Amino acid sequence: MGINFTEFKDQAKRILNIDLDGYKLDRVERRTKSLMRRYQIEDFDQCLDLIKNDSEFKDAYLNHFTINTSEFFRNPENFEFLETEVFPKLFEEKNRVNIWSAPCSNGSEPYTLAIILKEMGISPTKFKIYATDLDHTILDKARRAEYKENSLKNVSDKILDKYFKESSDGKTYVLSSEIKRLVNFEQTDLINARFKNDWDLILSRNFFIYLTKDMKDQLINKFTSVLNPGGYFFLGNTEYIFSPEKYGLDKIFQSFYKYEG
Repeated sequence: MGINFTEFKDQAKRILNIDLDGYKLDRVERRTKSLMRRYQIEDFDQCLDLIKNDSEFKDAYLNHFTINTSEFFRNPENFEFLETEVFPKLFEEKNRVNIWSAPCSNGSEPYTLAIILKEMGISPTKFKIYATDLDHTILDKARRAEYKENSLKNVSDKILDKYFKESSDGKTYVLSSEIKRLVNFEQTDLINARFKNDWDLILSRNFFIYLTKDMKDQLINKFTSVLNPGGYFFLGNTEYIFSPEKYGLDKIFQSFYKYEG
């Protein structure tokens, strides 16, 4: 008799060195089984064996498991608020603004920030954009910055013409180098990593919905512990922080929270 999912999960998290218990287990099981069907894997024993001994499958598992959907200017009203309300205040108060996108997925979110700051005329010497994700495969895609049209549905024609070039086959658009070099990418496991300090804006959009309540609570505390007083925490539109005041946060607009310290 082969191992069950709980046994698989407990062994897989040690091999992968990620805390699978921090994610909603029904999602972990569902994603695992869908990948097993794709690879015609018969049971959890075989799946675990491949994770142990096949580096390509191990990467495929992490890639399938992590959250890799994103688009430019997702929920445009939030980025308008960022441009008209948040950024002007931050750059008025700070000589240099530190921004962290975590997780960053395919890079469309941190690149959106870079485009906004470029359009605002903010000098690159006055900000740093740091973007992290667990999946090194998606980070490679983010660094290449080549996107299909569905990732650009909220991008205006003006911005598209100014910062993107259509590929030779007409299937994708490549972001300009002047925007790409404004973002620094790094692989990071948000659940296990020790966070760097001194952030004025942290974006963690559409990540908490996949986490358990306890892990969400732990991560909010981790993120706020590295936010500067007066800094901002930006979530996805379907994510909410109940009783934000217990984390030192004040909700100011839709999914924006200000950290009072």
